[in-house]
Amino acid sequence: MRTWPLGLLVPLVTGCPDRSIDNIAPTQTGVVVKKIPVSADIDLLFVIDNSTSTLDKQTVFAQNFPRFVQALDAFPMGRPNLHIGVINTTVDLKSPGWADGTIGCPTPDPRDNGLLQNTARMLGCSPPDGQFLADVRNPDGSRAVNYAGTLEQALSCIAQVGVSGCGFEADLEAMKRALDGSRAENAGFIRNGAFLGVIFLTDEDDASVKDSKVFSLDPDTVGGISDFRVQPLFAYQCSTPISAAHGGTYQRCTPRTDSYLQDPHYYSEFLTSVKDPSQIVVAAIAGPPPGVLTNDSPPQTASSPDITTGPLMLNGTSKDLALLPSCSATINGNPAIGRPAVRLASFVGDFGDRGRFYTVCQGDYSAALNDIGRTLFNAISPCLEGAIDPTDADPANPGTQLQCTVTDVQVDDRTGATSRVIPPCRMQDATTPMATNAWPCWWVDRRPAACPAPDTGFELELERMQPPAPGTSVEVECALLPAH
Repeated sequence: MRTWPLGLLVPLVTGCPDRSIDNIAPTQTGVVVKKIPVSADIDLLFVIDNSTSTLDKQTVFAQNFPRFVQALDAFPMGRPNLHIGVINTTVDLKSPGWADGTIGCPTPDPRDNGLLQNTARMLGCSPPDGQFLADVRNPDGSRAVNYAGTLEQALSCIAQVGVSGCGFEADLEAMKRALDGSRAENAGFIRNGAFLGVIFLTDEDDASVKDSKVFSLDPDTVGGISDFRVQPLFAYQCSTPISAAHGGTYQRCTPRTDSYLQDPHYYSEFLTSVKDPSQIVVAAIAGPPPGVLTNDSPPQTASSPDITTGPLMLNGTSKDLALLPSCSATINGNPAIGRPAVRLASFVGDFGDRGRFYTVCQGDYSAALNDIGRTLFNAISPCLEGAIDPTDADPANPGTQLQCTVTDVQVDDRTGATSRVIPPCRMQDATTPMATNAWPCWWVDRRPAACPAPDTGFELELERMQPPAPGTSVEVECALLPAH
């Protein structure tokens, strides 16, 4: 009997196998790998810009949360076990200019620096009883929650983080501080073995500073005290150096790694130290850099080559320079803009097809949030992906016997993993394992309707007599089609 439903699958990786694959002919070119946790646990972190220009975007974002929750509830196993946290983009810059107002930022608030927000931001709403929202399935099918009302109401209650924050948005540094243990109040948000999703909402680029001396520089040499000194003067390198004296148009711009701002790849590496890359999904709703996408483009994967094309434009003269918007829209009846987020696009691009970028210049974020929900599902779906060889490796056994190895892996995010290979099931017919099997065992079901293209149409099924140990995941390695 099947006593433990196959829950979720994480991102697909191609390459050399960690261990041998049963019955794979020498002509095979490699394997695809998926990891399946035995429970549907997802930790979601929303990083929301709280500078003065984002009130309209925050409002629309909150209005669209029902669509996002609907996408989560549409998972085949129902709503996952969720932890949802919200932070703002303001961090202490460790600069005298902050305290005296020289750089235009307010006095640091205790709720900044990556602290998960649990303050009611709307009249009549109830924040969570704790630092983050928790919504977890009980064994009897009921939900254990720490909030009143619906999940979308509770999320809206804490996600409109206000507009009193610093205009030098430190999206990536705030994310790091939320997850690196420096905020003891956030303890318990990240769960061992859970997937992690990070979603950014901002209308300007990340300005995470590694050296606060950037705010002590002579304004006459850095284009005044505005955003220009970090966005883009010390943030980007282009085919020609950016001038601090007058406006211009610049080509092939990428993040600088030799200046006062922290390299975005530093934060990618940090995030993959918190979770295995196969357990991470990131998304940004921001101003599109040239070449990433335009205002009317559909959602797409961000990739590093894309951000190196197209012009970056500045206007003004010394002390009055500004980075021109890359998109504009009417939001709630008012004009709104987004400035190109070259650094955020680079960070998102580090996560391949699990990194998603959407334009902030929209009057409705429901499509973006729905697609993010779908991306989370694709990352953990029970459908096998990739160019898997569909050849039946054992015609004497009913059904399709793919050339796969399936392994129970007991995972600990800190100490590593132990593993045990699971044998394939002997089948009575294409969808019924024999009762004489040694348990656990696995088989694949052909379900093209449930697993449409670009999935393979195959879904992995796992038979157990009893649930595995907590922290267990299932790793699946299947042979690729032969090389031609």
